[in-house]
Amino acid sequence: MSLLFLKRVLANPLRVGYLVPSSPFLTRQTASRLDFSRPRVVVELGPGEGCHTRQILRRMDAASRLILFELDHEFVRHLKKQFRNDRRVTVLQTDALHIGTALRELGHEECDYVVSGIPFSVIEKSARTTILKRIAAAMSRDARFIAYQLTTQLCDDNDIFDLDRKSFCALNFPPINVMEFRRSGSGLPLAAA
Repeated sequence: MSLLFLKRVLANPLRVGYLVPSSPFLTRQTASRLDFSRPRVVVELGPGEGCHTRQILRRMDAASRLILFELDHEFVRHLKKQFRNDRRVTVLQTDALHIGTALRELGHEECDYVVSGIPFSVIEKSARTTILKRIAAAMSRDARFIAYQLTTQLCDDNDIFDLDRKSFCALNFPPINVMEFRRSGSGLPLAAA
């Protein structure tokens, strides 16, 4: 664990959401869900110090784009420095509520993947629903939402996404669920977010 991560956990544990960074086992398991057989637009919500980001970039082709949404100013500064020479990466200091607007401002109508470790179980239900709706509205029809979470609450607690597949990463502290969702067939409109 880096000193930066420890400082940010101590400064705001609920925002960071985890006590230690994700293990290499988890980051590989998460990144393996992304298909880069063609150029993709990928959004990562809450990248922290960038352990999932680095794993995604290892698999990403030159024509794909990775857009990082991070609230913590110290993590943002670290991410901008870490990826300053990688033209595929854009670091934004903003939250998931602005996903649709931010994508459009960057010239993308929608994204192909959203990867998130945001601790949804600690977010109040109406705020969580709003965030999930904004994520869904920013996704292409065939896009996937990949969430790594301590609980499986997202599987049962929303009608915005349908679970495609779920796995468990025991080689992480704490052990964690990796869930892959697609937009629900219930007809969520592709409204601007």
